[in-house]
Amino acid sequence: MRQYKAIIVDDEVHALDTLRSYIQKTPSLRLGGSYENPLEALEILSGNQPPDIAFLDIDMPELSGLVLAKLTSSKVQVVFTSAHEQYALDAFGVNAVDYLLKPFSFERFLITVQKVCKKITKAETPITSMPLFFKANVKGKIIRIMSDKITYIEAMLNYIKIYTIISETPKIIYLSLKEAESKLGGTNLIRINRSFVINTTFLEVVEGNRITMSNGERFIVGPSYKTSFHAYLNANTIGGKQ
Repeated sequence: MRQYKAIIVDDEVHALDTLRSYIQKTPSLRLGGSYENPLEALEILSGNQPPDIAFLDIDMPELSGLVLAKLTSSKVQVVFTSAHEQYALDAFGVNAVDYLLKPFSFERFLITVQKVCKKITKAETPITSMPLFFKANVKGKIIRIMSDKITYIEAMLNYIKIYTIISETPKIIYLSLKEAESKLGGTNLIRINRSFVINTTFLEVVEGNRITMSNGERFIVGPSYKTSFHAYLNANTIGGKQ
């Protein structure tokens, strides 16, 4: 089993002791250090070989956990630990994976660890192109399209239009967008509204709920898809802790 290096930064001795014991009981974690002074932890958190996970208290002297997180390498998955609920919104504003409200149980801690490990694994797993097979509108004919060649898919009543980088003319397939979407796991194709699935390989800029593709096409993220889309972005965004 792979072990993830974790460090703790907390100015309360009792909190440090609790987290040390939790980490030592968790097979997927190994303790890389614990610090009462956040300034002492800054060098390792911002260095070339940072830990995989950092458990940071928020309300600390010298340097708050929120500021420390902004100075931390983007490679580190940050989990905040605090006795104060009011910092939760600010915590997720610096891309924290989770927020543990003290006192928290070992079971709650394990849920967070599982969440963090899944995020690390996902980030490290390359998404490769895969063949997608579509039944054509001619009996017995099947069309193969490689997933990395698709720029976007558009719903059109009972049909879909598949736009690719290798043809100016879209492929028209008798299939609902929902049915097509169900077969796209493991690709970079993601549903953004009722009418479109886009390939994030060709996503150029995101401004709020507005998307601009590398070919200049523009889309709007629909209300029902905001949560899943922004969760995808958060899981794949590097830096930007501001």
